Amino acid sequence: MFGTLGLLAAFIALITLRIKGVKFYYALFAASIIIGVSSGEGWIFLLEVLHETAISRSALNLVPSVVLISVLGLVLKETGLLTGFIDELGKILPGSAVIASIPALFGFLSMPGGALMSAPFIEGEADRLGLSPEGKTFYNVWFRHLLYWINPITSSTLLATTLSGFTVSEWLGVQSPLFLVMVFIGVLFGRGYITRTRGSPGRKEIELKRLRGVFPIVLTVALTLLRVPVWLSLLTGILSAFALGGVEARKAFRLFKTGLNWELALTVFSMLYLRDVIETTDSMAVFLGSVIEAGIPWLLVIIILPLLVGSISGSPAMGVGVSFPILLPLLGPPNIHLVSVIFLGITCAYISSPLHLCLVLSNNYFKSDLRSVIRRLAPSCLILYLIGITYHLGAYLLSGGTL
Repeated sequence: MFGTLGLLAAFIALITLRIKGVKFYYALFAASIIIGVSSGEGWIFLLEVLHETAISRSALNLVPSVVLISVLGLVLKETGLLTGFIDELGKILPGSAVIASIPALFGFLSMPGGALMSAPFIEGEADRLGLSPEGKTFYNVWFRHLLYWINPITSSTLLATTLSGFTVSEWLGVQSPLFLVMVFIGVLFGRGYITRTRGSPGRKEIELKRLRGVFPIVLTVALTLLRVPVWLSLLTGILSAFALGGVEARKAFRLFKTGLNWELALTVFSMLYLRDVIETTDSMAVFLGSVIEAGIPWLLVIIILPLLVGSISGSPAMGVGVSFPILLPLLGPPNIHLVSVIFLGITCAYISSPLHLCLVLSNNYFKSDLRSVIRRLAPSCLILYLIGITYHLGAYLLSGGTL
């Protein structure tokens, strides 16, 4: 009982602290302590989990990876490689398509906080279109996650198919219509941020040499897809950017040092720590179990609880890993559309959650007002969710299912 109350109290405290402007990593550590103490564990337990988080593979890979993303973005900007690529892309695409397509392409780099990589790429074009910091954050976060519905290599998709027993091709075949829905919603809501137009693209001749600015990103993504550690892929991309930009050693060292963001590293680490505290105390599983034991109708459970899990977990893969083992037994023989309702709720709540790492990092990069961004993201996610749940439940009923 106390564990469940502690989980809710931790989430409320986290939101309250963020609204009051407390640094995100302080708020995350405070939430972790609340969950640990309310679960009946002492300070020794919290220190043990802290140690386990610090030496975990996820921390050793993710923390340096996210920091190196900042370095790569700075190098691409300072060398002019970034500007050249964006200028050439702008010759063939309208500005709104540029700032939407770049985050979407980077969506193939399936890693927490990956939106930070696309942020510097859209900044120049977003400025020309008169986007506010909140508009830049919205575009970067929303379009970054388009590929959740069609990308076979995201951790949440692989985990969902593994736990539910469906093949990846079956799963993506059912999810793919939501990709088009998300594009439409993004265009609809994103247009409100555009205050200027730059007209149709100018001359059509493309200077191939200036397109080389995208090579470090392509190289990084390719190496990651080949299962090279993300931090090593990023480091390789940074070195290639130095080479293409003709940066001498002394300047390269200065750029590398300038690009390091230790506050960002603390934010990522504290989020991993919160995740580990939740998992170690089983507070999320206890919370879900108590709701199910209360006799609430199964349909209401698979609609409401994934939204809560997605909001609290800060990771769709974590949300899937926590909720699927508990909720799937409620469904009997798994139906792909009912299972998709669970996945839909987790994903939609995650995108607009203040625990969403891509949202946090984009907000920090563009220095936007997080509350203002969420006021635009939340309705967008709500529309996506309502359309998605109508689609999945309708398809379930048409297949002969009963509610």
